[in-house]
Amino acid sequence: MHEFILFSQIPASRHGQVHHIIAGVCGAQPISICEQHLIYRQLKVADAVTSKKAASIQQPFAQASRHRYHQLVREILPAGGVLPAWTFRAEDVPQPGSQNVISRPVEESTPDTTELEKFREGGSWYKYTTQYIALTQRFVHSNVVIRISRILSVPEGTGALEPLDAPTLVLADCRPVDPSGCYLFESVVRVEDGNNSELTKQAISELMALKTQLEGAVDLRVPDRLALDTRVKAV
Repeated sequence: MHEFILFSQIPASRHGQVHHIIAGVCGAQPISICEQHLIYRQLKVADAVTSKKAASIQQPFAQASRHRYHQLVREILPAGGVLPAWTFRAEDVPQPGSQNVISRPVEESTPDTTELEKFREGGSWYKYTTQYIALTQRFVHSNVVIRISRILSVPEGTGALEPLDAPTLVLADCRPVDPSGCYLFESVVRVEDGNNSELTKQAISELMALKTQLEGAVDLRVPDRLALDTRVKAV
């Protein structure tokens, strides 16, 4: 899978205004979701594929010799709800050369019980690093998925023993990563085949059209690609 992305940052004081603008552009209200993201550092590179289904689309990752940070993501439902399955997510370093959008290969799959065991503490595949909560309003505009999220840090020591089995977090105990309360704005188009030039052009075209449409309201931009580097630094 391949993602094309533009980002922005929304001050807390403008969140309501931007919400109304995006709802008008999309012609619909957003879906509110709360996601837990566990971040893991690879300890092994070889055979890091988490499912046969993903194997055909993750060759850039499978062939990489450098360790990376991967994620396990799941939605947190209201109290009493059954928690959904974890989703494995790996993001490659954004590709160089693009001046208009962030362009990067991404892998996602649903690991089974055996595959999840690779993420448990004391194993030889992954080492738990940290986690965060994303409180997100998700809009859809044509093929563009718009996510306006407030990122929360978790209390110190959360997940220290075994993150996969830890009790569901109490959101009241979590705090915004940005003390000013800013929101992360992401506009994303996904394509199954990043080498398909027609799909690539269409994805970029839709993002640029949205950028033009939101001029004066939301400043969509491309951050430094290395700020999104998921490779583990040499230690």
